[in-house]
Amino acid sequence: MAKDTRKTKPEPRDIVSEPRTDHEALPPRIAALRAKILEATASRDLEKLRSPVEWNEVPPIFQRGLKKGPGFDPLAVLKTRSFDGEGREMLSILAAVMEAPFVTVKRGPFESYVWPAFGVTPPKDPDEATRLHMLRCIRFEDLGLVNARGGPLIHKVSVGADATWHTFLPDE
Repeated sequence: MAKDTRKTKPEPRDIVSEPRTDHEALPPRIAALRAKILEATASRDLEKLRSPVEWNEVPPIFQRGLKKGPGFDPLAVLKTRSFDGEGREMLSILAAVMEAPFVTVKRGPFESYVWPAFGVTPPKDPDEATRLHMLRCIRFEDLGLVNARGGPLIHKVSVGADATWHTFLPDE
């Protein structure tokens, strides 16, 4: 049998920054999006989240595998994923996520800002404050479930370097 001598491109590796807590150092457009998200979460009114969701040409992904057709409402997705059925649980989780330290993740030419940092690089032995913050980033329904790496299903937000809000999903 002949040996395959074709060269294959290696998979791009993520380059993850150290966790950062200085939200003032974010690029202005990303800082503005973060501020708008936090303003909406502080209101405890899911409808206030519509403004930052609609900043994008395409809405962020709030649940894997959904078909987005005419009449699709991303806020309705958050309501159905929320324990209370009104979206308040997801607003609370989103606030906890966006208040946490963040990392930048580079994959090839693309860079993203990801919250919380511990959702990307979990601490080996988190202190009590970090452990409690991690719990605030998990849906009530997901407590006790684990991702593919054996860690908790922590929700993460990913925002592109161009300030496009890509996702708000649990880590799988």
